[in-house]
Amino acid sequence: MMVFRNAPFARWTGVLLAASLLAACQESGPDPFAEAEAKLHAEPRPAKIFEVSDQIGMIERRFAGRVAAVQTVDLSFQVPGKLLELPVLESQQVKKGDVIARLDTTDYDRAVRQATINLDQARRELDRLETLRDRSVISQSAYDEQKNTYDLAAESLKEARQNLEYTTLRAPFDGIVSVRLIDNFTTVSVATPVVRVHDLSEVQVDINVAEALFGRVTASEVASIEAKFPAYADRLFPLEYREHSSQVDEVTQTYRITLAMPREGVEQLFPGMTASVIVKLQPHGLALGERFLVPSAAVVADGNGKAFVWKYEEGSGEGGGPGIGKVTRQPVEIDTVMGDFIPVASGLESGDEIVSAGAAYLSDGQTVRRMN
Repeated sequence: MMVFRNAPFARWTGVLLAASLLAACQESGPDPFAEAEAKLHAEPRPAKIFEVSDQIGMIERRFAGRVAAVQTVDLSFQVPGKLLELPVLESQQVKKGDVIARLDTTDYDRAVRQATINLDQARRELDRLETLRDRSVISQSAYDEQKNTYDLAAESLKEARQNLEYTTLRAPFDGIVSVRLIDNFTTVSVATPVVRVHDLSEVQVDINVAEALFGRVTASEVASIEAKFPAYADRLFPLEYREHSSQVDEVTQTYRITLAMPREGVEQLFPGMTASVIVKLQPHGLALGERFLVPSAAVVADGNGKAFVWKYEEGSGEGGGPGIGKVTRQPVEIDTVMGDFIPVASGLESGDEIVSAGAAYLSDGQTVRRMN
């Protein structure tokens, strides 16, 4: 039996034996680093997805607006008198020609009868003098004087009839009675407002635009104008330009711009209601309909310097399921960078989905998981 009496040598022998056993275990067991790397490649890579749209990248401006009538008129009589009929009610819709109010016609009926009698008398006298003139009994000047009297009587009758017609106040257009300004049976004078009528043939919205923006933006840069109304929740309504003021408000230094939309379907909008107007402006130098704006991080270049993006198609990747898809390389033609966006002239269509972040780390056909 051999006994090692040298202690240091015995300790080194033990260390070497333990190392050999550990190496053997490592060679036969799984590699944790390799497993982690394989697992990373097996799972879909998270990717931020961007939907291509011709609205992306536009400058959006919001304005507080107010609904206005096409025109507002205070209706009044052209002759004085006592008000006998006021059949309309506030908020009542009226048609052009509808009766708004009537005056007592007693005095005006009398004036028509008197003017008619005067005209008949003047006519008979003119006929008599015409016969005498033909017989050379009177001079031509005497006949002409009576002819003038007859003409004046005819004008008086025409005026009396016109005044009688003025005793009935009618709606000048289709609209709505906003407010009654006097009570029935009131004695009114000429031009005394009786009712206020709004022309609601369309819905108009007025906004005030600061002079700095008003003087800088051109019509070609306005991509869209839409409005939201509290009465219709988040529904958006397209607006069209009608007119603008050419005189600045001395207090606010703003210009009034009038926009309009059809009234069909929004009959509950009345003058004075508020609106939120959203104006989208196309960035300067970017023609409408010619290019799409995509995030700068979405565009990468290959070894030849050719630009491309990763087009995402949901449901095409391995494993399927919501939010899982495959990416494919899509060559694009780009223009000059505009801030955080790059104009794409060709290669994409509205509605396409592309990867907008981490594009440099993807490969063709790779499965990714949407992270919006």
